[in-house]
Amino acid sequence: MRIHHLAGELSARLRASGELRGPAKYHVTLRGIAAPDGPFGQTIEMACAVANEIRRTSFAVMFNQAASFGAAPNYAFSLTTREDLAGANRLSAALHDALRHAGLKVDGSSFQPHVTLFYDRRRLEFIDVPELRWQVRDFVLIESIDNRRYEILGSWPLV
Repeated sequence: MRIHHLAGELSARLRASGELRGPAKYHVTLRGIAAPDGPFGQTIEMACAVANEIRRTSFAVMFNQAASFGAAPNYAFSLTTREDLAGANRLSAALHDALRHAGLKVDGSSFQPHVTLFYDRRRLEFIDVPELRWQVRDFVLIESIDNRRYEILGSWPLV
């Protein structure tokens, strides 16, 4: 809810054109996967098998900036950080390598920890925001299709 409160303040202050994503859609994406040839269920099964093998420790994340990313006409205005989030980076890299090894098509772009707050027609520059920090204790597999509601398909603890 702290993220949602901050998102509302920023949206009002910046006169954003888009709606807030909302608490049900705020998340830090570690990796995106595309459906390989074959049934969608196979992709989920393969991703879950990979996640079952990942062993990482809990870690902290901290966001202290916000800025636009992406391309027109809908720039993603997101929380980000100036800090090196080593734990998040290690988990992202482990998932990337394991998912590729399992034969899944994985988003190969570099990982930049962020939380998308809203989309806007304008590109907004980096601004400092009050620090938000929390301990990450698990990671999840989310089905994210177009503008549908997110569905959590699995959850795995970090020790």
